[in-house]
Order: sequence, then structure tokens, then C-alpha cells
Amino acid sequence: MEEPKSKKSGVFTALAVTTTIGTELAITVLLGFYGGRALDNWLGTEPGFLVVGVLAGVGLGILGIVQTLQRFFKD
Repeated sequence: MEEPKSKKSGVFTALAVTTTIGTELAITVLLGFYGGRALDNWLGTEPGFLVVGVLAGVGLGILGIVQTLQRFFKD
């Protein structure tokens, strides 16, 4: 028989998941921003690649969030 999880354990798990989600989204958006900006500077196509990079970063960030939440709720 499994022992019930303590309230502290649940709080720390929720905090860890929240921190992971925020970090994933921030990193992917920032990578998209800086990558797009670098391509724009290199190719002289402002702000085309910057917008594409940010949108790609948001999309990949949301995908990462979904995967993180699936792992969290699987347990």
C-alpha cells in the first residue's frame, strides 16, 4: 500500500513544474528572438525573421509546456 504524499511534497512538486514551465517558455522565446534578430541583421530583412523567430519560440515553448504537463499528470 502506498503512503500518502505530504502536503509539502505536493507544494514543492507544483513549484518545480511551474518553474520549469516558465523557464521553458522564456528560453524558447528568447532564443527565437535573438536568432531571428541575428538573421535579420545578417540578411538585412528587418523585422521578418525576428517575428518568425519569436512565433517559433512561442510555439516550441507551448509544445514543451504540453509535454511537461503530460509528464506531470502521468505520475
